[in-house]
Amino acid sequence: MLELKGVIPALTLPFHEDESLDLDGYRRLIDQVLDDGVHGILANGCTGESWAIDDDERMQVFRASVEQVNGRVPVVAGCGAMLTRHAIGKVHQAMEAGCDAVMIQPPWYVMPGEDEIYDYYKAIIAASSLPVMLYNIPRRTGINMSVDLVDRLADEPKVIALKESSKDWLVLSAMIRRVRDRINVFAGYASLLGMAAISEGAVGYVDSTTPVVGRLSIDFYEACVNGDRETARRLQAVLAKLNFFGSGTFPATVKTALDLLGRPGGFPREPIKPLTAQQRNDVRGLLIDAGLLERNTGDKAAE
Repeated sequence: MLELKGVIPALTLPFHEDESLDLDGYRRLIDQVLDDGVHGILANGCTGESWAIDDDERMQVFRASVEQVNGRVPVVAGCGAMLTRHAIGKVHQAMEAGCDAVMIQPPWYVMPGEDEIYDYYKAIIAASSLPVMLYNIPRRTGINMSVDLVDRLADEPKVIALKESSKDWLVLSAMIRRVRDRINVFAGYASLLGMAAISEGAVGYVDSTTPVVGRLSIDFYEACVNGDRETARRLQAVLAKLNFFGSGTFPATVKTALDLLGRPGGFPREPIKPLTAQQRNDVRGLLIDAGLLERNTGDKAAE
C-alpha cells in the first residue's frame, strides 16, 4: 500500500483572465514545487478551486498532474462531493487518470450525521481501488469529524492518511495519538501547527503555502523531523508571517503571492475576484517581511 508522508502542497489551479484553464501554467507550477523537493502533490483540493471546475476540466487537471509528475512523487486527487455518487464519479476519474490516491472530505452544506458520514466513506472506499486520505476541514464543510469517527475509518485497509485542518491543537493531537498506529496523520497548516504536529507524531503537512515559500518549506520539515528545534522555530516564524487571509478571498491571495514571486498563479474564477491594487500591495508587503521578495521588486503582473 502507498505510504504518504512529508510535504505535500495543495496546488492552486491557474486560470487565464477569461477564466479558461491555464494548464501550461499549472504544469510549470508542478515542476517548480518538485524542484523545491516536495514529497507529493495535491490536485483539485480547496486551494485548487475544486468547486469551480466541471467534470471535463477536472479530468484534464488529473491527467496533467499525472503526466507532469511522471512518477516522481505521488499524486493525490481531491474528490469530495456533496453526494456520494458524485464523489465516486470523481474517484473514478482519478483512477482513470492514474492518480495514486484520493482525498475525501465529508459532504458540505447538507450536514449529515456521523453514521451517514461513515457510510459515505464506506461507499467511496468500496467503489475505489485507490488509497484514501481522509480530510477534516470544518471551516469549509461545517462538520468537524470526531476522533471516534476517524478511529472507525482508520480500520479500513484502503484508508492510509488523514489531513487534519481544524486548526485545533487538541483535536489534531488526539487524532495523532488515536490513529497513528494505522494511518499517517498530516497537519493542514504548517505555519500554525507544523512543528508541534511532527513532534507529536504527524508525518508531515498538506498546505497551500509551500508553493509560495518553496524550498523553505522543505527545510522547515527537515528541521522538524531531525529535531533541529532552533531552525524549526525560526522557519515557522517566517511561515507565520504569511497570513494571506486578510487580503482578498482565498485562494486569490495565494495566486497573487505566486504571481508576485514569478510563479504561475493566474486569475480566480467568479465569484472570487482578483485582488485590488491595495490588496496586492498588502500581500507584497507580507512577502517582503518574510524575506521572500526584495523591497525594490516591482509588481510586473499589475503593470
